Amino acid sequence: MTAKNPLLLLLSGPAGSGKTTLGENLLAAEPSLQRVVTATTRDPRPGERDGEDYHFLSPDEFAALRARGGFLETASVHGRSYGTPEAGVRAALAAGRDALLIIDVQGMRQVRAAAAGKDWLRGRVVTVFLAPPDPEELRRRLQERGTDDSAEVERRLETARAERAAAPEFDYVRRSGSREEDLRWMRALLTTLHREVTGT
Repeated sequence: MTAKNPLLLLLSGPAGSGKTTLGENLLAAEPSLQRVVTATTRDPRPGERDGEDYHFLSPDEFAALRARGGFLETASVHGRSYGTPEAGVRAALAAGRDALLIIDVQGMRQVRAAAAGKDWLRGRVVTVFLAPPDPEELRRRLQERGTDDSAEVERRLETARAERAAAPEFDYVRRSGSREEDLRWMRALLTTLHREVTGT
């Protein structure tokens, strides 16, 4: 199934908000939705596949693509480069498929700014911010993941406070509930967006 006016859906939220899980569940529930594969200069981790998990590029390859204007957004994290190649998004939309990109607040701003200057993308970007229920619930989620020490949990909580301040910049804000509730809300939003576009 394809859409007459496919959209680029940007899903953001603090670490621990559940955005990655929501994105994965949405992709499983909506076969016509395509995940945007981003690029990185870091080495693949065990089990990761080029073109599926990331496009793994050398620093020179990444720099060359950026110089050609081939990214919608880029970022540098711990000395590694990350970015969203334009080609994958463009191909998905041209095929009539909605595209999903899970991205941070800074990346969202870059993509939206880039879209304003591209006829093929202008008016097709929809931004969604998934907010954790409250700071204490976010702390609990981060601690239960067991991947960060206490100092890192505090750093992520501070980052989350700054990101929540940006929530008004998004088209839609969802206060995270259960996984099932969040998925139902996102699927209903996609249906509503396409009805608005087609007038049906």
